[in-house]
Amino acid sequence: SERRYQHSDHLKPDSVYRIPRSREVGQSYFTSIFTTLWSIASVFRVVFWTRPDVLICNGPGTCIPVAFSVICLRILGWCDGKLIFVESFCRVESLSMTGRIMYFIADRFIVHWSELQEKYALTELLT
Repeated sequence: SERRYQHSDHLKPDSVYRIPRSREVGQSYFTSIFTTLWSIASVFRVVFWTRPDVLICNGPGTCIPVAFSVICLRILGWCDGKLIFVESFCRVESLSMTGRIMYFIADRFIVHWSELQEKYALTELLT
């Protein structure tokens, strides 16, 4: 039983892991439900074993399953990982779809443009 609280022999916290995308560009919202669930299932094991202290993510929807997994582990008390979201540099006037989701769950939300910081009070401007 103690084994489950140790890092897996083949999952290391300082490594890079490839996970399936939540949604492909142009994919319908309906089918993205299933690909997102698949992505969450695939990534949860990695997040469980690595238990990140901090997760820094940006625009692609791939970060949603990882962030969801970290939040689940935080709720269960198994992880203290902080979520930092950095919005895409090309987003000047509005948030990306991923940004609109992460805005409410990220511990820190970084934007590159003052126009976005003025619209969204919880953001921090990267200077």
